[in-house]
Amino acid sequence: MLILIADDEAPARRELSFMLAELWPEADLLETSDGLQALEQISSQPVDIAFLDINMPEMDGLEVAAALLEMPDAPAVVFATAYDEHALRAFELAAVDYIVKPFDERRLAQTVARLKQQAADQAVPSFDAAALQALLKEIAPPAPFTKLWGERENETRRLLDYADVLWLEARDRQVYLGANGEEYVTQYTLKELEARLPSPPFVRVHRGFIVNLEHVREVVPWFSGGYLLRMDDAAQTEIPMSRRYAVRVKELTGW
Repeated sequence: MLILIADDEAPARRELSFMLAELWPEADLLETSDGLQALEQISSQPVDIAFLDINMPEMDGLEVAAALLEMPDAPAVVFATAYDEHALRAFELAAVDYIVKPFDERRLAQTVARLKQQAADQAVPSFDAAALQALLKEIAPPAPFTKLWGERENETRRLLDYADVLWLEARDRQVYLGANGEEYVTQYTLKELEARLPSPPFVRVHRGFIVNLEHVREVVPWFSGGYLLRMDDAAQTEIPMSRRYAVRVKELTGW
């Protein structure tokens, strides 16, 4: 059993780690100080349970949980919170477990007992995605999730900022994206990505391509009234843009 504790406050992290070690001595414990590191840990190794502080830099615990909803074999999630009683009722309605700061050993023991029982039953602890979204609106200021999972050839995943994505391409029955000098596979279709990504800067330029206009370096005339978009990466990747889609790009950019 591998348990990850994500909390930007070192004393709270150490306290929770100490209490869990006593309550569940056979479990292995990992610690991290922010949400992005937590996602990197979870994507690189089979974490079974994640204790997530809600207020963390970079990504808070609720944003991490929202990202985990898109991962296969996601760990069980327990939130650590200092919210008041009203907010705690929202957690209960969302069918997620939580512990309150400062941590109470008896309450944590209840959580551990529940998790052990689920592990013995080989049940997959989970939370209601729709209820989680309602929870996000009730106790946290709404903020768009602006990251996208990309998978490398070795099956490791990386959470990529929209701003770092240069292009997306439908090829060989999969969708690839270019970001940070690498190519990744995504789980979405181009149609789904076209609806998900903000436009602008993301815009369809070809039946098989979406590009981030923020990363277009220059436009080169091509044949049949089409164009090549030369991107600003080191390879100066060239993306075809058909005459049909060029109309939309011209409208957006004042070309």
